[in-house]
Amino acid sequence: MLIVSADIGGGHDATGRALEERVHALWPGSRVGWVDTLDAMGPGVGPTFRRTYLTNVGATPWLYEYFWSSLWRHRWFADASKWFTGSWAGRRLAPVIEAFDPDVILSTYPLGSAGLAWLRRHRGLGVPVGAWVSDFAPHPFWVYSQLDLGMVVHPAALPVAAVAAPGAALGVCAPPVLERFRPGDRAEAARRCGLDPDRKAVVVACGSYSLGSVEEAIAPLVGIGDAVQVVAVCGRNQQLADRLARLATPDGRLLVRAWVDDMPTLLRAAHVLVTNAGGATALEAWATGTPVVMYRPIAAHGAANAALMTAAGLAETVRDPAALVALVRSRLVGPHPPHPVQASAHPHLPDLGLPAVAGARSPVEAPSPDGARPTDPARWGSPAGPAGEQPASWPLRPQDAFFRYVQSATVAQQIGVVLELDPRPDGTALTREDLAALLARRLPTITTLRRRLVSRGPGRRPGWVVDRYVDPAAHLTEVRLAPGDDGSAAVDRFWSQPLALDRPPWQILLLGGLPDGRTRVAVKLHHCLGDGLSAIGVLQRLLDPATTRPAKPAGQAPARPGRDTARLGGRVRDTARQVALTARGLARLAAQGPAPATVLNRPLGSPRRVLVTATVPAAEVFRAARACGAHASELMLALTAGALGRVHPAPAPPRLRAMFAVSRDPRRRAPTQGNWTGAVNLDLPVRRIPPRFRVALVRQSLRTALRSGEPEAAGLVMRAMGNLPAPVHAALARRFYSSRHLNVIVSYVPAPLRPQALAGAPLRTATPVVALAAGVPVGIGVLRCGDTFEVGALMDGSLADVGPAFVAALHAELAHLLAEADRAPVADDRPADAPATSGPPRRGSAPPELPRCG
Repeated sequence: MLIVSADIGGGHDATGRALEERVHALWPGSRVGWVDTLDAMGPGVGPTFRRTYLTNVGATPWLYEYFWSSLWRHRWFADASKWFTGSWAGRRLAPVIEAFDPDVILSTYPLGSAGLAWLRRHRGLGVPVGAWVSDFAPHPFWVYSQLDLGMVVHPAALPVAAVAAPGAALGVCAPPVLERFRPGDRAEAARRCGLDPDRKAVVVACGSYSLGSVEEAIAPLVGIGDAVQVVAVCGRNQQLADRLARLATPDGRLLVRAWVDDMPTLLRAAHVLVTNAGGATALEAWATGTPVVMYRPIAAHGAANAALMTAAGLAETVRDPAALVALVRSRLVGPHPPHPVQASAHPHLPDLGLPAVAGARSPVEAPSPDGARPTDPARWGSPAGPAGEQPASWPLRPQDAFFRYVQSATVAQQIGVVLELDPRPDGTALTREDLAALLARRLPTITTLRRRLVSRGPGRRPGWVVDRYVDPAAHLTEVRLAPGDDGSAAVDRFWSQPLALDRPPWQILLLGGLPDGRTRVAVKLHHCLGDGLSAIGVLQRLLDPATTRPAKPAGQAPARPGRDTARLGGRVRDTARQVALTARGLARLAAQGPAPATVLNRPLGSPRRVLVTATVPAAEVFRAARACGAHASELMLALTAGALGRVHPAPAPPRLRAMFAVSRDPRRRAPTQGNWTGAVNLDLPVRRIPPRFRVALVRQSLRTALRSGEPEAAGLVMRAMGNLPAPVHAALARRFYSSRHLNVIVSYVPAPLRPQALAGAPLRTATPVVALAAGVPVGIGVLRCGDTFEVGALMDGSLADVGPAFVAALHAELAHLLAEADRAPVADDRPADAPATSGPPRRGSAPPELPRCG
């Protein structure tokens, strides 16, 4: 789930926190991410919008009211305003959404909803999108017909929302507030808040900014007498808190609070809430059972909220001090009707409408031809609808399009993993039917596996559409092995066959009939879908138990409005350092010459591939790495270099150029989709030298490349090529990703797989498979799986005889290193896979933390 909110007032983040809380209750283990729309729209946008809002409401309410009224009065003005803000926000939100790759998007901010609607129209945003109105009364900026569902909090708001955006799908949910906002023991709540138990509390809270006639309301309320204790909640308005503090008297009639962390308890202790906006605070009081009085509502949305809440019987509105005092007295003394929350809450939708949004099928998803039903899956996923209309598409990122362009008739760009599975707990082996049932359950929530490539016209990058239904049978093949067959030939054929590009580009092979109830499952995805880490992310979504990631704490208070200014200087310094680092990396790339000439690199004449695998005990790798003062990735690189040197056909060069993919900022990468890695070109020493010396050379080469900014520069070049016309982009991609610049591809995936199961079959090992390039016949992947490192070497068919020798050479290199380690003292007592300090190292400091590699 991705929550699209904004730090402007407290209501949007408060609604987001309520949605996040409900997400974790409905779908435990879900990963929830947040994006602030104003931050995404650019530096300084947040502070500017907040200042504008505060000025309009506080100093020029007539201007704010004029803008509001014009949105309702002139449809063209509303459409133009929504298009302008939507195109701005949408373009800036696009990379954030691509990076997070959500299954569902939840918007609580109007400009965020505008951006998502723009992305739905222009970029084919295919995941379900819901928008929650955090005010009682919606307005044109809140509601969009392009989104899957817009949620309002009361049936009285439905006709208003329908007028704001004709044709929009609408629903009614309970107030989107945290579960803690509920009725309870008032006396206990008053005790916990430190209130006078002999007085009746009147809380005056007017939002996080405390705008409007707050002091004008508090003075007459304090004058009611000793029977009343007024609690003024000033939020972020410190100036108001200071002024009210001077009005406080020793008798305790007025308590002044700034930001209140435990608002549910305070509202539970209150006999009446006095407010003026009708946003989150009013909804929280409604859910808590506290009567709401609207005093002199602020302009535009505040007045609309008050009017609609009053019409619905959920609040009472007054506009002068005398009427306010009279109304509060009537609520505090004498009989009065029960609060409308008892009759108007929505217990039938305690989920806030989340399942309805998550189950929505977006109109941009590829429609079924001729009205085919889900029971006819073979007819779903067509590139065009009944009238031949192509759905809107989302353009591939330049990094993803790169790997579509470099595919050729003999070099398929497909990555993946080969799994070895034990029998299930009941002793039976995994079957095709078991795997098909698992895929049928998981595919609706794995958007990556429902993406399909489409053409977006001459001279333009290809695009994605998201198929609403993908038939597992079309992507699942089973081979029953004869006794004595380990399935290697079937796996080789699987990796030799290119993926079909007229449907989502992935395929699974299941090999049954192995001894002892074991099975092998090979999973491959087109490289344009993602890198090695993305492939592991997709695999994690298929395995049980699912891997969870930390999410934003549900109770975290929104940041203060000055946070952008406070962090601006740090961002400028970070940007300057990043620019300097990237400049050094560009200079290093420019100085690199062509790859060494070697008989190993030659045109790949056919798509035939051979996969050889090796298993290396992790304990031995870590022991050897500690002895050499190296990271496990550096040691595996050195072992690979040594093994390649042993099997390289004569004459062998002293070094081979290896492309090594790295990700310097894993927080920004997608968990299941997209290529987010940079790369470094390493000259691996393959000549006959002592293995310990080889590890030192590899260690120095890799860390020098990382310090030089080469991964950042490579990432910049990949992104910059996307600004070129598609034919130029494709030509450059094919030129650079070839044997002109590299001899071998090596990938170390630092995503260790813990003991998990696929459809009940325990995972034994997982071997990664990387793609080759034009003229590059060897690709080597390394993955930590439990107590072992699994090595997968994909080779051109012409090197089939080299595979076994490579595996033997790899083990021989490790044995030689271990023998040296037993004779020499350990160079570093840190765990070989333990991270050190992040960022470029200072002179004399510990080695830098190695990046995530994919």
